[in-house]
This record gives sequence, structure tokens and C-alpha cells, in this order.
Amino acid sequence: MWVAVTLFTAAEPNDTLIRFYTKVRPQITGWQTDAKLAGEVQVTRDLGSNLLSWILGCVLIYSALFSIGKLCFGFYLEGLLLAVLAIASALVISLLMPKPAEWQAN
Repeated sequence: MWVAVTLFTAAEPNDTLIRFYTKVRPQITGWQTDAKLAGEVQVTRDLGSNLLSWILGCVLIYSALFSIGKLCFGFYLEGLLLAVLAIASALVISLLMPKPAEWQAN
């Protein structure tokens, strides 16, 4: 159904796409035309770190959930190990996140 809607509806106007690109600054892949039209907007190439953060976020959520379940059912060693994994995932995600100074500079 969504394919039909995509094919039969009109595309967004270029000025809407350029405003979105300058505000959000998505990964350049697939946005080359709009990046050229946007002018002096710094190009973003962070797909690798975003994918790593996404994977680590999944590891964080599931290990935290299973850690709580293990601890509730008395499997303390497994629960503690999963909690350590969740904390380690959160720390790596926080290291991969852009810092506020980087946000303001762009």
C-alpha cells in the first residue's frame, strides 16, 4: 500500500527539501542534489557512527531488560553481567554522541 501512495503522490517541493536538509543535515548519501542546492551547509558523513550507535542502543535496551528479569528471578550473576553490558553500551554511545560545542559550530 505504501508503495502505491509513494508512486501516486507528488514529490515535495525543492525549497521544502532544502530547508529540511539545512536544518537536519542528514547523511549525504541520497542527498547530493539537495546538498549542492543548499550552498554552504557542511556535509555530514556519519553513517558508520550512527549505525554503531543504533546497534549499541539495541544492545543497551535488551541487556537492561534481560538484566532486570534475571535479577528478579534470582540469577544474580547473569543479571549483573547483563547490567555491566548495558552500562558499557551506554558509555560508548555517550562517547559517540556529538558534543554541544559541535552542535553550535554547525
